[in-house]
Amino acid sequence: MKRGSRIDELMTLLFMLLAVAAVICFFALGNRLPFYICGFLAIAIRAAQYISRLFP
Repeated sequence: MKRGSRIDELMTLLFMLLAVAAVICFFALGNRLPFYICGFLAIAIRAAQYISRLFP
């Protein structure tokens, strides 16, 4: 995947939305499970994005 491509921008947007959702879940909810899920998904998407940039 090339940097700046449509899928790259979509993955960046999804990462940012999940990261913001994780922060909101951390402070707004008493249960930490949604925070862990959102945080893990955000990190997994970012890692997949970086790995896909290595192998175009």
